Amino acid sequence: MELWFNYIDQILLYATLALSLNLLLGYAGQVSVAHASFGAVGGYAMAYMALNHHWNFLLGTAFGVIFAFVIGSVVALPALKLSVEYLILLTLAVSSVIIGLIVAIPSLGSSAGLINLPTADLFGYKLQHPKDWLVPALAAMLLVYFICRRIGESPTGRVLKGIREDPVATQALGKNVFAYKVSVFGIASGLAGFAGGLLAAWLSLATPGVFGFSFSLTVFAIVIFGGMANLSGSILGAAVVVLLEPVLRRVVKIEASKASLLQLVIYGLALVVLMRVRPQGALPEGFSLWRWIRGERGRGKRIEMGEDWVPTSIKINEQDDALHSDTVRGESLRDDRWHSAPIVLETSGVSKRFGGIIAADDLTIELRRGTITALVGPNGAGKTTVFNLLTGAIQPDSGSVLLNGTELIGMSPDKVARRGLVRSFQDVRLINRISCLQNVMMAVQQQPGENMGTLMFNHRKVVAGERETREKALGWLGFVGMKDFADVPAGALSYGQSKLVSLARVMATEAEVLLLDEPASGIDTKWVDTMLGLIEEVRDQGRTVCVVEHNLHVVGRLADHTYFMELGRITAQGTIAELTNTPRLAEAYFGTA
Repeated sequence: MELWFNYIDQILLYATLALSLNLLLGYAGQVSVAHASFGAVGGYAMAYMALNHHWNFLLGTAFGVIFAFVIGSVVALPALKLSVEYLILLTLAVSSVIIGLIVAIPSLGSSAGLINLPTADLFGYKLQHPKDWLVPALAAMLLVYFICRRIGESPTGRVLKGIREDPVATQALGKNVFAYKVSVFGIASGLAGFAGGLLAAWLSLATPGVFGFSFSLTVFAIVIFGGMANLSGSILGAAVVVLLEPVLRRVVKIEASKASLLQLVIYGLALVVLMRVRPQGALPEGFSLWRWIRGERGRGKRIEMGEDWVPTSIKINEQDDALHSDTVRGESLRDDRWHSAPIVLETSGVSKRFGGIIAADDLTIELRRGTITALVGPNGAGKTTVFNLLTGAIQPDSGSVLLNGTELIGMSPDKVARRGLVRSFQDVRLINRISCLQNVMMAVQQQPGENMGTLMFNHRKVVAGERETREKALGWLGFVGMKDFADVPAGALSYGQSKLVSLARVMATEAEVLLLDEPASGIDTKWVDTMLGLIEEVRDQGRTVCVVEHNLHVVGRLADHTYFMELGRITAQGTIAELTNTPRLAEAYFGTA
């Protein structure tokens, strides 16, 4: 029986380390093959302090947590600016460097490591036998589970999932992507140090072999097998990986040497089959074992989306179409409104070159409060580049961008968004693996649960903030007529519905200025009037809107003022009626003068 206690302890300790990796890999999408090396930092720190300074193993483990957190945060600074493939290489190098440094330091036992550690003492109770470790190991795993769940299933976790799938779109909503990456890497590293300290105390040794590269791969396999972004899956994966060896040896009765080889073969085959048959893992993201046991398997069932569906807040018929026609608002009335409105955003002399290509040349644009400004021009004119320049995604070579008198040049996209200038994307860029409601909730600014300190130490404030955020998001989904689809995964929507949710997400930022990149392009004609009506409602709320659009009919209905752009320059401006009567625009669009 003592042997099985040993295996249970091992499952709990492996699961503790796997949970911390799942936070980093599953929720934030940051691939690290150096995770066991941060466990080594915690394990060696605990072992060194126990042997040389007679520290209690808990105090030594706490020291290891801090040490691993600091090292992980430092490693994250350069690492998280890299693409996935280079991140894998860098973390692999970091793992080798950490283990190499440990081996090179004589006081850490060199290649032999630190052995014969004093028996762990827990408040006067000696942890001498595997059964003595059962409760402490379970408590440690539950603590790490609680921390990872508190972070992963929170507003912070929502942002991490956004970073995992589309960091550019997440940053455009005002989220400091780099700060989130560094913080989660540091936290995951600290938790790995915690698991490593416990593992070293349990084994009474800390050696390079215990925390080597093969152990990193084992932990990685546990997360992949169990299911990324599912913490229960990490516990299941640890149980399967640890119990495979005793099952082969003691149940199937295979010799130890053969069992070890067969274990590796089974690992490999299982991962290959899993990637082909069930790439989301044994317990996929969002799956709750507790709900499954209780029989709540139908929760979150998708709503059928028929071809004739229209948003619930919009009723379109021929009379409504007529009300939106250009005869209602004369061109002169629109022009007068635009000229009389105060300037909210102003660019002057904005220029950008990519080698010999002029993407923007001395751009001067004005966006005025409570109006819709259109930016039109042929393909390759640089219209989307203008949005990138305004929002900080691309820094101009020269020029100025003022938002209510504040200079935006030099700000990152998240800072620009928090200042009140937010953009949408032509290709929508919703976070497909979370619901429509969560997509819109992620856009709400200044959520208490997005602050790590508040998240961990002021649960009541976080719950209240989450309730308020949900109400706001449901309100914006209702505004675009998509409230009934709140719990539907964004990836299950049609393209037109995705455009509506994208508009709701932009609106949820409550930004003063909205940049909409071809909001009506690529969608069925029945959706166009819906989208245009919503944009007009946005304008009527007093917000400032700038649209990039190819369809001149759309521009004619929406725009109070229009800029015509070609080859990176603004070559004409005025009402759409004035511009369509110019030979240059006719030639650019239709090939005729």
